[in-house]
Amino acid sequence: MFKKVKTRLFNRYLFSIFCVVAIAVILVTLLIFTIYANLQISSARTYSVHQLEQVCQMTDMLYSQMRSVNNQILQNSNTNRCLSSNTFNRLIEADAGIKLREIQTAQSYTRYVSLYNSASNRFVSSSTADFLTDDDIAYYYRRLPDNPGADTCLLRMIGANYATQQLKTRYVYSFVFRVQLRKGGSPDLIIVDVDEDYFNDSISNLRTSNGFQQVLLLNRYGEVFSTNIAEGDSETFTHAKPDNTIVSVEDFPELTDNSGSFSYTCADHTEALVTYAKASSSGFTIFNIVPYSNIYSGLPQLAIITLLAGILVLCVGMFISFRTSAKLSAPIEVLYSNYVKKPSNDHAGDELDQLSKAFSDMYMKADKLEQGLISSYSDSKKRNIQRLMHGEYGQIPNYIEVYQSYGIDLTAPYYTIVIISAASKELRFGPDDPNYFIYSYALENLATEVLGQFGSVVPYRNSHNFLVMLLPLQKNAYPEKLVPELERVCEVMQREFAMNTTVCIGTIVETAVNINLCYEATNIALEYSAIRNQGKIFFAYETGQNINLNSYHNKLHMKLAEHIRANDLDACSHEFDLALSYMSNVSFNTAVAYFNHVMMSLLDDFSTTFTDDDTAYPILMDKLNKIDRQLPNVYMLRKRCMEFITILAHHQSINRKYGNELAADAAKEYIDKNYANPDLSLKMLAGMAGLSSAYFGKIFATQIGYSFSDYLSNTRMKKAEQLLRETKLPINQISEAIGIVNTNYFYSIFKKKYGMTPLAYRRTRSGEAEDTKSEEQDETTE
Repeated sequence: MFKKVKTRLFNRYLFSIFCVVAIAVILVTLLIFTIYANLQISSARTYSVHQLEQVCQMTDMLYSQMRSVNNQILQNSNTNRCLSSNTFNRLIEADAGIKLREIQTAQSYTRYVSLYNSASNRFVSSSTADFLTDDDIAYYYRRLPDNPGADTCLLRMIGANYATQQLKTRYVYSFVFRVQLRKGGSPDLIIVDVDEDYFNDSISNLRTSNGFQQVLLLNRYGEVFSTNIAEGDSETFTHAKPDNTIVSVEDFPELTDNSGSFSYTCADHTEALVTYAKASSSGFTIFNIVPYSNIYSGLPQLAIITLLAGILVLCVGMFISFRTSAKLSAPIEVLYSNYVKKPSNDHAGDELDQLSKAFSDMYMKADKLEQGLISSYSDSKKRNIQRLMHGEYGQIPNYIEVYQSYGIDLTAPYYTIVIISAASKELRFGPDDPNYFIYSYALENLATEVLGQFGSVVPYRNSHNFLVMLLPLQKNAYPEKLVPELERVCEVMQREFAMNTTVCIGTIVETAVNINLCYEATNIALEYSAIRNQGKIFFAYETGQNINLNSYHNKLHMKLAEHIRANDLDACSHEFDLALSYMSNVSFNTAVAYFNHVMMSLLDDFSTTFTDDDTAYPILMDKLNKIDRQLPNVYMLRKRCMEFITILAHHQSINRKYGNELAADAAKEYIDKNYANPDLSLKMLAGMAGLSSAYFGKIFATQIGYSFSDYLSNTRMKKAEQLLRETKLPINQISEAIGIVNTNYFYSIFKKKYGMTPLAYRRTRSGEAEDTKSEEQDETTE
């Protein structure tokens, strides 16, 4: 019985796997054909349009040269007299012929340069002079429109002897210009013949590998004047009469763009790809007609290769199916051999019962093992997430794979941190209360469900018992519904558990390296603002002023820059120690990263004061590179940073002694008094100093320590800050009062500098003023 079951099971696996492989081979084959066809058409279209645009550029260059030849003839006294004369004069014609030969010799691709005087009926070229017949005159005039200054281009055959026009065996492209130097009478002509090789070489790159192909040249009036074809294996184009073409230009769709493509059905019912491009100066339009059969010429070979590859894959698939079927059926064979001791037709059910009992025993053992693994896994995961939040994940070997096993993506381009604090209104219980676990579990599951729709979130309980949620982002922007969804968390916790839930959303940082900085900043923002924002959802950057005073000193580099400009190293040391004292709750790695960022910002502030041969810059970069996480303690961190500041201050004090100090100081004073002028610019101040804008800008940055735009912006923002604090003027009036006409631009630069909008800044300052007033009243009462 077992052998039969094994055979049926084996054959079932074999048939299923082989069908999957066969279907996959067919789908892949169809996909390859489709992709190849689309790629061939797209590649051919792009290449052809690009080549046509190059031909148009060459055509415009030639046309510009022909216009130049026309102007030379009109401006030269000899040729001008020949065209202006009403009578036949051989001396004048001889002088004109000499000049025409000079013009022809100067143009390597020009075969003949000619002019025709309609009053004397004289045709004078660089090689001959003669009267024209009525047919010759009509030949030229009927191709020109009636408007003055008109020109056209035509393809014609000329003889080896240009004077007699015998044995017309040579094609030339003739540019015919209509001129009128005499009053009244028929217009005169200037004719410049260009060798056909110029255009043949230009369109030679349009040739596809083989097959029929046609290139049409149209003049600015939409008339076909040159038809070029290539057939078979020919690599070059030959001229053909317009009547022999299988294409009718009248059937083409209206061309609205300067270049493009479309499909076209030729007279012989051949489907072709037509690409075109227009030359802006000459007015030529060039069409390239390539049958789709040329583009798909590689399909038969591809079909054969794909067929052979498919057969090979099917053979390999058959072998894999056989091996896989054997492996899949082997465990069943082992189970029967181990647990079915006495197979019998009368007790067939016993065999299944024994198999079921065997599986039950294995599940019980696996369940016990799983419980132990889960407990160990949970502890290990919590420790490793703690390392991630504190910036110490690099100490874990193969940390990327480790965190991937936890479902944590360390390859996302952006991250943000959401920290949640929940507390009972009546403070009936705390973290030590047994019921607290229920509320914490509910909060964690609810927050994971809500934030999980924006990405793969990672929950973590920190030392303050805050719920920390790490959220990877694919772009540098908060999810659109982030705040409304978090409000749902607050509502559920309030309604179901009577708990006030406070949520702080951190700033967005790039790469996993900055997760630590975002975590620390968000943690501090919630810790110092939890009472004021209890039961609310707020962003960490909204408490930027509190964070500046209590932890990070976001504007530390600006204060240090001011002290460096004053060459006050003691003040720099004091500011540095003050910033360190505010970092009691921040990890050392975060402090190192922060001060490295501060020193880098300082170097950017003074970057304009360095020259190419300045020796101080590489020394500063070396000092900056040594401010890293390899530092052992805070003492060494302070020492390295103060060494950096000392070198930078020394460089600044030396650099300040040079340059046009009076001009820069005068400009600074002018800006301080006239910042409200919206037309104030570097060019204006440079003109007042009698210097160029570029040189004066460098002098100003060297002397003042700010670029002109930064100093003007800082001056205006300080005045705007003062007006926001001391007045109730509308924002648009404040913007105009400081010289910024565009209110939206004022909002943008104010938020960039202060981390909040003008209205938010005014509300913040108003709140502080009310708190100060309340404290004064309390003191008076006491």
